[in-house]
Amino acid sequence: MQIQTHFTKDKKVKKIILDHLDNAKTHVCVAVAWFTDRPLFDKLIELLENGIQVEVVITNHEFNHTCSNNYKLIEKKGGFFAYIGNDEKLMHMKFCVIDYDVVISGSANWSNKAFTQNNEEVTIVEGHAQRANDFIEEFDRLKLLSGKIQSLQKELDLAKAFKIFDLIKAFVAIGEKQNIRPYVQQLKSTEELTEIVQLLIEEEYEKAIHEMDKFKKTKTQLVDVTGLEIESIKVQIQLIAIQIEVLTIQKVETEALIEQFNHRYIIELNPIIGKILALKKKIYEKLHKHGIEDDTYHKMDEEFQRNNEEYQEEIKIEIPDLKEDENQILRELYREGSKLCHPDSPRCVIENENKAAETFDQLTKAYKLKDLNKVKQIVSDLRLGNPINELDKVSELETLLAKLASLQVKYDHLVFDLKTMHLSEEYITIKDFTNWDDYFKNQKEQLENQYENLTKDYVKHE
Repeated sequence: MQIQTHFTKDKKVKKIILDHLDNAKTHVCVAVAWFTDRPLFDKLIELLENGIQVEVVITNHEFNHTCSNNYKLIEKKGGFFAYIGNDEKLMHMKFCVIDYDVVISGSANWSNKAFTQNNEEVTIVEGHAQRANDFIEEFDRLKLLSGKIQSLQKELDLAKAFKIFDLIKAFVAIGEKQNIRPYVQQLKSTEELTEIVQLLIEEEYEKAIHEMDKFKKTKTQLVDVTGLEIESIKVQIQLIAIQIEVLTIQKVETEALIEQFNHRYIIELNPIIGKILALKKKIYEKLHKHGIEDDTYHKMDEEFQRNNEEYQEEIKIEIPDLKEDENQILRELYREGSKLCHPDSPRCVIENENKAAETFDQLTKAYKLKDLNKVKQIVSDLRLGNPINELDKVSELETLLAKLASLQVKYDHLVFDLKTMHLSEEYITIKDFTNWDDYFKNQKEQLENQYENLTKDYVKHE
């Protein structure tokens, strides 16, 4: 799985989206409140003309009606297009799914303003089948809300189903599992195949093939659209919870990078900085004895004390120098563990919210300290639990809307925190380093030269 978070003021996010659309092979679905950007619209039309299935749902808003995009072209070229409602809240999470694999989501509408004036968050996740499926399910619900289709369920064409089964088995046999995703989506429209579909989404291929072989008879069942609004809110809650989960991981990984850099900076450079400060102190004391008053002396004394205290605190902390493959294992375990214990994660296995938060804090602390064994232990324990879906117990619309609003506040805070960190001078400096060893070696050499020059000056004034 690959995760990338971008901010529209930092990078040319629209070009990144266009590049991903250029790589589309079978299917693209887009759900945004406002879709007024012409290059993105033209790209979707180009995809349709190249035989790629394109589906678009946007809000029934004047911004969309007055822009230059001719939405009728989408259906004219064989795609699906629909308006829903007139309120951006219906499009709480703007997203695009490409080939049932790449999920582009976040706060950015597909408008010129979003990409040039605002500072919106856009997260791109590749290779996470469950996440892609969650967003596809939400898109299907939006299609139902639009009224353009009456049901997602279709009668089972037994012959077609068996052909799809054969294709899936063949792809699994030759190790090209990524090619089965479009066929899994075709099976989703039949309720009777739900178990098989879920096993395929979870990549339990052996069990899925076993269920396919057991499958013998057909029965058409239509989806119950009663309570569709409640179910849609529940899905939105799950989607924004997943987004919070992803942003939290990004935030922690950024914090860990900064903290580990600062730790190494203090451990490696503070001793020589301390020597420089001590020597400067002596120089200023000598000047003071000769009647030369300089305020800098007092500041130097404070800086010397602070430098020493920082060093004494940091030497108590041990952060091992892991190999690259160990760092990769650490990252993957942390991401897995976060999903299983973050209080807002739909996959959390801990029922008590406070206990979940405590476990998440322990996991995060171990990750930042690169304590691979501790992270392994926590994740191993979490794997023994079963996901607890509290949403199943809630049926009141107001309660669900309150939950959604609460998650939106958390999401907004996370986006703000991540933006602030990514724009900080500290992070901008660190992210440009390709080799920390070279950086600290050069810094140490510069500081040692500075110390030598100061020593010469001090001796000169003896």
